[in-house]
Amino acid sequence: MPVHYEAYGLRWLSQIPMPELQSAPLDAETEQGAVDVRIETFDLTGLWKSWDVGDDNFVARDGCLFFRIEDTGLFLMEQGQRIVVSPISEADPKKVRLFILGTCMSVIMMQRGILPLHGSAVVIDQRAYAFVGHSGAGKSTLSAALASRGYPLLTDDVVALTWDAGGRAIVSPGYPQQKLWQPSLDGFGMEQQNYATVHAEITKYAIPVQHYFHERAVPLAGIYELVPRPDHGSGSVHLEEVIGLERLHVLCSHTFRGGLVTRQGLAQWLFETVSKLSASVEISRISRTGQDFTAFEMVERIINHIRKGVQVGI
Repeated sequence: MPVHYEAYGLRWLSQIPMPELQSAPLDAETEQGAVDVRIETFDLTGLWKSWDVGDDNFVARDGCLFFRIEDTGLFLMEQGQRIVVSPISEADPKKVRLFILGTCMSVIMMQRGILPLHGSAVVIDQRAYAFVGHSGAGKSTLSAALASRGYPLLTDDVVALTWDAGGRAIVSPGYPQQKLWQPSLDGFGMEQQNYATVHAEITKYAIPVQHYFHERAVPLAGIYELVPRPDHGSGSVHLEEVIGLERLHVLCSHTFRGGLVTRQGLAQWLFETVSKLSASVEISRISRTGQDFTAFEMVERIINHIRKGVQVGI
């Protein structure tokens, strides 16, 4: 039977069990109108061939995005309302869900006018703070360190942004799981045998975080870009304000699956959206040098920055 879930401010009705997500029980009065997006399974092989995309693994057409992952299956996102999945017979179910939770949901957000940033977010003093960066920058590690100090996790991997009636940027909760690499487990003193891998091919672990997950949407107060510099000295953390047009560059470059924006004809939407966001929140950059585990030092620097309002290089 299909199951209702809540994530990123949307209600999802899925034919595929999604244990990472929070279920959303519905009463009889609201069941019919409460579904925003449906997740279904169907054999898409014939449709993929009819689209005649050649060697391209991603194609957009008529408000839809269609893509193929060679060892996993076919995925179709339709006009912000439906995800259709056609896994190959030997596909790893974890990997199928990983693409649904990441690329597919992010494309659905774009199609619905929700900005997905590649990052994590926590709640500090009733406001959301997002940490963006490229893969391996330490976004999840930093948010896990903040959560261990009592600042609840709002979302990991994808930060879903909308606006309220007053024009404030709002972060909707994702789902109660974090993904940490082995070095981060080591830094926190966590044993890898206590956690399942995200999927069979990588040593990245799924960490349940229900006990420190924030379940309500929160206004966004600031964004921090994380920039690791492992080959530059050792043990130094530096924080600075991002100013001018560089703010737009930070937001565009850390849009989740940003390469799919232009394919869908959404470049103008992205520019207008990040311009609006840039004008409404503080954006800072925090860099660390060397390869030491500096997450807790970064936590102290960020908390001091937020509470003192310091906007200069340190």
